[in-house]
Amino acid sequence: MTCNERLEAVRILVRLDQKEAYASDELDILFRKHPEWRREQKSLITKLVYTVLTYDLRLDCFIDLYSRTPVRRMDPYIRQVMRISAAQLLFLTKIPQRAVVNEAVALVKQSACKNLSGYVNAVLRAAIRGGLRESWPEAGTDPIAHWSVRASLPKWMLEMWRDAYGLDVCMQTARNLSKPRPLSIRVNRLRTDPEQLMQELGDRKVRKGLYVEDALQLVNPGDITELPAFKEGRFTVQDESSMLCVRALDPQPGEKILDLCAAPGGKSTYMAERMRNSGLVEARDISDAKCARIMENVERLGTSIVTAKVSDAAVPRPEDAGRWDRVLLDAPCSGLGVLRNKPDMKQHRGPEDLAELAKLQRQMMETAAQAVRPGGVFVYSTCTLSPAENEENVASFLADHPEFARDPLPEDWPEIRFAGTASERSGFAMAAAAGMLTIFPETEGLDGFFIARMRRNVGL
Repeated sequence: MTCNERLEAVRILVRLDQKEAYASDELDILFRKHPEWRREQKSLITKLVYTVLTYDLRLDCFIDLYSRTPVRRMDPYIRQVMRISAAQLLFLTKIPQRAVVNEAVALVKQSACKNLSGYVNAVLRAAIRGGLRESWPEAGTDPIAHWSVRASLPKWMLEMWRDAYGLDVCMQTARNLSKPRPLSIRVNRLRTDPEQLMQELGDRKVRKGLYVEDALQLVNPGDITELPAFKEGRFTVQDESSMLCVRALDPQPGEKILDLCAAPGGKSTYMAERMRNSGLVEARDISDAKCARIMENVERLGTSIVTAKVSDAAVPRPEDAGRWDRVLLDAPCSGLGVLRNKPDMKQHRGPEDLAELAKLQRQMMETAAQAVRPGGVFVYSTCTLSPAENEENVASFLADHPEFARDPLPEDWPEIRFAGTASERSGFAMAAAAGMLTIFPETEGLDGFFIARMRRNVGL
């Protein structure tokens, strides 16, 4: 089957608009159906879809400048044709403007809306004649409205960050979440070292990670799954924030570690690597499919001390009571810290979801707590920036569990650069010393994460 990249991107975006679905799943289904498509074709489809999802509010504001019909009132198919066209004009600028217009007109002519081809042509040409001018509220007058459009983030989200972290951190977070960054990978020290891997992957523009000695960044990653170093388990994809969760847990050789909500196994395998493959890491998740994903990574990376077990983290298991040296709960969350990688989360999350997620997380914290032995460590983490799911959850948990207390992060914890004012940075540093840390997304570094390290008192 011939691949029309723009048509396939439009079809996926229409489906995402009409049903509860995620771009990664839709793309995976499409590419499995068409293994004959070239890597470049799949890459363009993916780039078109994710560019539209990342900049949706900004694209709509841009289109509305030149169209008499607002984007929200357009036919669903025409809306997505206009969005991918605007995305190419504004962000994928290697594509000639004339080609963008011609492809858009062709897409409309072959659809049920073919009578609107002239309209689409006129709007796009007007935008080009206008110098691709954009417009958004003035930052000095209304910074929340400004960054809502410019970074394509809902106002409720920015207001929550402003109230929780201050306006400077809020604006810096919005700015960074709308910018692409290098791919972060983790070196498997059971099979290689960073220097050797950097030489092997040199044509990918490799550089060292910012904070974790096991991390590298690929500026030009391409399809890494085809690389011998990936297939042979010398590295895996993992953000440095995720690695820092394992650093906070600080697993030691010979210990028994429980990893709840572990799929696809990035943290579990990193634990095994840091434990020099000595001890036990039991990685649990809620389905056979998720556990199968864990074991795929275990086998590829050679982390033989990791086992996978199907289990619901919201339901305590009596046999776990006081059994585990360290427990990690990287809880299901709203995902607001990883919107750069999963921009369609914006369509699936609203302020009303945070309380429900916090309730589920607290149930899972109960499961984790009863499994920790006296003197053992419990790390709670999320990949979100939401006080209800993070700081408030930990405060509530500690109030109900006097046998636990916040525990300082390990002595070799890296000094992480924070956005915001000097006083705000000082406050975050003090929180890290007390075992609880919010990590904000950086332009070329980390995803947004929250980490809290707690220890069970021996005498309680």
